[in-house]
Amino acid sequence: MIIVARDGSGDYTSLQAAIDAAPEGVRAPTLILVRPGLYEERVVVHKDNLRIVGADAASTVITGRACAKDLRADGTEKTTFLSATLLTSGRNIEVENLTVRNDAGDGREVGQAVAVYAAGDRGVWRNCRFIAHQDTLYCGPLRVPDVVEDIAPRDGSAERCPRVQDGPLTRSRQYFDSCWIQGDVDFIFGAYRCWFENCTLFMNERGGYYTAANTHPDQPHGFVFSRCRLTGACAAGAGYLGRPWRRGAATVFLACEMDEHVAPSGFADWDAGRPVTERCGEWHTSGAQADSSARHPAQKRLSDEEAAQLTPAEVLSGFDGWEPERRIPTWFMCGDSTMADYPEESAPMTGWGQALQSLLPAGVFVQNEAMNGRSSKSFIDERRLENIDACLRPGDKLIVSFSHNDEKADPLRHTSPEETFPAYLMRYIQTARNHGAEPVLATPICRRNFSPEGHLILTHGAYPQAIRDLAERENIRMVDLEKATAALLRREGPEGTTRFFCHVPAGSRNYPEGLKDNSHQQLAGAVRIAQFFLQGLRGLADWEDEPVTEDAGTRAFDSLISREDSVVKK
Repeated sequence: MIIVARDGSGDYTSLQAAIDAAPEGVRAPTLILVRPGLYEERVVVHKDNLRIVGADAASTVITGRACAKDLRADGTEKTTFLSATLLTSGRNIEVENLTVRNDAGDGREVGQAVAVYAAGDRGVWRNCRFIAHQDTLYCGPLRVPDVVEDIAPRDGSAERCPRVQDGPLTRSRQYFDSCWIQGDVDFIFGAYRCWFENCTLFMNERGGYYTAANTHPDQPHGFVFSRCRLTGACAAGAGYLGRPWRRGAATVFLACEMDEHVAPSGFADWDAGRPVTERCGEWHTSGAQADSSARHPAQKRLSDEEAAQLTPAEVLSGFDGWEPERRIPTWFMCGDSTMADYPEESAPMTGWGQALQSLLPAGVFVQNEAMNGRSSKSFIDERRLENIDACLRPGDKLIVSFSHNDEKADPLRHTSPEETFPAYLMRYIQTARNHGAEPVLATPICRRNFSPEGHLILTHGAYPQAIRDLAERENIRMVDLEKATAALLRREGPEGTTRFFCHVPAGSRNYPEGLKDNSHQQLAGAVRIAQFFLQGLRGLADWEDEPVTEDAGTRAFDSLISREDSVVKK
């Protein structure tokens, strides 16, 4: 997780710096948490597979003041497409709990001023607020050459088009869930296929057009608004549902609530060459004037059968079967150095949480927040659980395993197994429950600690039993990694277990003097423990009665993860 905080308490003070630092070519999305604050910056999200989460939309704001009438170096106006506060040109970008504003002002004075320019494919926006005046939200390709030159080298993988108003067929898609979109003239516009679910469209006092779709005539779908609310501050009847930016543009409102701000005629022609057609329509809209006989004669009233065919899957899925309304669950890992991720310069040392992603099916992401040296107490004191709290969603898991550092006398980390340790663990459990996520406890792994006679000596005292007792009392899943690793260590013995722990001979690249670490694993041990965890999670092992065999430790674990664990509907 990358933390952005204006006050300097995170990894970066600007969102753009965090995006620039995010890795590329990774399977799981990189999570960027933006703490509350006013971020006055222009942001280009040019990388793929990013999840950007604000603390909450009310207090986490990205704002800019660029507008169409700003001047280039040669004295000409920049026009609409160089005015965006936030531009996404990457693929698989998910944005949550952010407000994005363009504060340039009224379009009659400054021209168009875009808040969000969504140019990439498979964009998901949840609980966001987009606020501007004219042309607030644009969903369409990058205009070349001016936009591409302007954002270089952050142009990303988005589609490109020299004239967006009459561009070719597009493949890209955007999904908006529970967003607030505010503007006046043509304030939701573009050529992409877009689904708006449970959004509020707010018309400013000026009045104007809620939408201006630019759908290619051969493209079956454009903008679909499902269960949205249309309201505003303009005079009654001063807000039109939309006008076609080009002939044949498609915009449909399904089961939307419309108040008196919406014009009785609904849609309006742009001009003689761009009239309203039957690709503009409504189904079961309600509120003032929704059933007005004054509706534009060319717009369509969809039948129940026609409306039933308009689903996110029909509009958005495409060749890849994209289902943006179904969240891919994240498993958040809270623990110490035995679970943590390690950089290349620490190889072969590997945490078992680091090995977990490769054993899971494609429908689960691992967000490993485990950190070296942390206890259940210090992890919370350093706001690490608070960061996860901002990102947890229904269907996620919060996996918690501590003890190694709780056992130490250090007052900043020490907890007692009888009182403070379970009390701190309860804070993790409650955090998960607050979001409809599942808390999962795991006992600590055994250290490689043998007596001279070759007998395994357990070192964690009463802490593992405290975890077992708490899991039973709270009726939550618990994986007994202490018993699993104890069975492995006893079976393999003092010599056989060195291959699981970070025993490195002298002359190794990262450890020239060698290393004999009996607490931390190398890759083979990390993978084995991650396999134990998955087996225990599914309730398929009892290490106390029947030790895990080599075959059981190497089976394919994707078959053990049920569909409800893999893809959880929001």
